[in-house]
Amino acid sequence: MSHKADSDRFELPWLQKDTFVRQFIEQAWDLFCIFDLRGNLLHASSSFNQMVGFIPNDFEQIIDFIDSEYRMDVHRLFLKTLQTSSCRKLEFRARPINGGPIWLECKTIPIRNEAGVLAEVSFVLSDITLRKKQEGQLIAMAFHDSLTGLPNRRLFREDMQQMLTQARRTGRSFALLYLDIDDFKVINDTMGHEIGDAFLQMFSIRIQDCLREIDRFARMGGDEFTILLPAVDCEEHVDRIAQRIVQCMSDPWDVRGRSFRATVSMGITMYGDEKDEAKMMNEVDIALYQVKGKGRNHYQFYDSAMNGF
Repeated sequence: MSHKADSDRFELPWLQKDTFVRQFIEQAWDLFCIFDLRGNLLHASSSFNQMVGFIPNDFEQIIDFIDSEYRMDVHRLFLKTLQTSSCRKLEFRARPINGGPIWLECKTIPIRNEAGVLAEVSFVLSDITLRKKQEGQLIAMAFHDSLTGLPNRRLFREDMQQMLTQARRTGRSFALLYLDIDDFKVINDTMGHEIGDAFLQMFSIRIQDCLREIDRFARMGGDEFTILLPAVDCEEHVDRIAQRIVQCMSDPWDVRGRSFRATVSMGITMYGDEKDEAKMMNEVDIALYQVKGKGRNHYQFYDSAMNGF
């Protein structure tokens, strides 16, 4: 497909006559184009060439550089503008010929003739790539732990609710593990918070290496972590993962020139009928208490018989 500019064909009489309007439009938005009511492209600003890599000749060439998942939305945007004769707005991702993807905010402006009848539709577009990047960073900060990069308590709760909903629908179980680093306070107090923070970062990487890609590992705060294991049919599968975690902790730690050993204790519970988040969190807490009382450095599955302790 050729993307050769054809500027003469796109010059509209009212744009040619009013230099002020033309300059205002060209500078107010990053991209600007006008269509007739049938979707024929009447004008495209020269800025398309700098931002996209070509000046389009028709509507389909504009659609071509938009990510496929947004193309139908752009079509609907045009039709809604025709139906309502009012401004509409849409954000979408696009891929220029050269360079990485960009985000654009597109606003449609209906243009009426001297009789007040809708005659043309203008698309004015602004580059919002930086804003989208900043929004993504804010979302990441809201849902992830700043030290380890792991999902935080807020995201864990969302993941937990999703797994509960799926388990109730499919009847397939999942497991919840609650991890507590033994004597982490001693590491912090004797070696300093800098070593403690570096250890937590290394700890998160070492534990992730024991998990599957579909498993969810989150930091709840301090030295407490949770793991959600979806699609596990029996305790034996969970047991193997728990064993790998305990084993990986047995290797010595060398953190910024300081060598030491550390262990972890885990409480584990499996999803069952009538269980919700609060009940499962209470069960892993009870199981973890049992491990701590038996000398730590191990894991324990919850059993209803523990409720008496």
